[in-house]
Amino acid sequence: MKSIFTGSIHNENSRKQADLILVVLASQSVRAVIETGPDGLCNILVPDDDVFKAQQQLKKYARENKEIPRQPPDVPTRIFFSPAALVTAFFLSAIHYIITTRGLHKEAILDFGSSSYYLSQGQSFRAVTALFLHSNADHLLGNMAGIIVLAGPLLRVSGYGQGLLLLLAAGTAGNLVSESFGPDLRLSIGASTAVMAAAGLLGARRMTIGEKSGQSVFPKLKGVAPFVAAATLTAMFSHGENTDVSAHLFGFLAGTGIGLCYYPLSAPLSGPVIGRISLGIVLVILCTAFLQGLLTFLPG
Repeated sequence: MKSIFTGSIHNENSRKQADLILVVLASQSVRAVIETGPDGLCNILVPDDDVFKAQQQLKKYARENKEIPRQPPDVPTRIFFSPAALVTAFFLSAIHYIITTRGLHKEAILDFGSSSYYLSQGQSFRAVTALFLHSNADHLLGNMAGIIVLAGPLLRVSGYGQGLLLLLAAGTAGNLVSESFGPDLRLSIGASTAVMAAAGLLGARRMTIGEKSGQSVFPKLKGVAPFVAAATLTAMFSHGENTDVSAHLFGFLAGTGIGLCYYPLSAPLSGPVIGRISLGIVLVILCTAFLQGLLTFLPG
């Protein structure tokens, strides 16, 4: 079974469109089922052999009925509540608490922080592990707020698995680009690179969805305002030793670039199955980076 539509049960227009799609498919004898996830997202699934027929019938119906309601680009109700974002934020706090209380904070930054010098020595795992380290409580709290405010909506609209993979990819890319300008021993840490990547990904989604729905490619000012406010909040609390402002910029640019490439092609990559696969990839990347770091510093 493959998904041909993803929407939110909390959005009235999305529910109406889902009902209309089910009626159209039933009239053409195309078997379809609707699957609702715990995060409020619903998917209309059809057998693999009927995907092409279903898509063609929906396109035909849309041509013959111009008034067909389209899924709006606006984010669904309760968009800021994301269990996955809360888990991610508390995961960051747990790491900081453990390494701080055990007296490993400075050692962890030295061994797992991002630096152009160490990256040039082949220690690429640092671009990943640096996202999970913070210089102090203020730095941590600022990024936890950024995760909830910006990564929360991203995970809601993209799916928790796909969203986490996009977030990790863009945050890692931001660190790699930021540290590529010449050898430097200065270490940088913090999830703020991934937070700014989330802002870029959301902006890219808004632009690509808006283009498909016949609206302006650029979001309205009122749509940009929450992103600016969240970025300002993150910047206010992202000061401290070992923070890298340039990584924030490159994280945002990486998120925007990845989002502009991903979202126009995201329809075949939606659904719970792809979400679980994406989450598995995220866990493999994190475990591999951590183990690579441990093996690098083990004696002998």
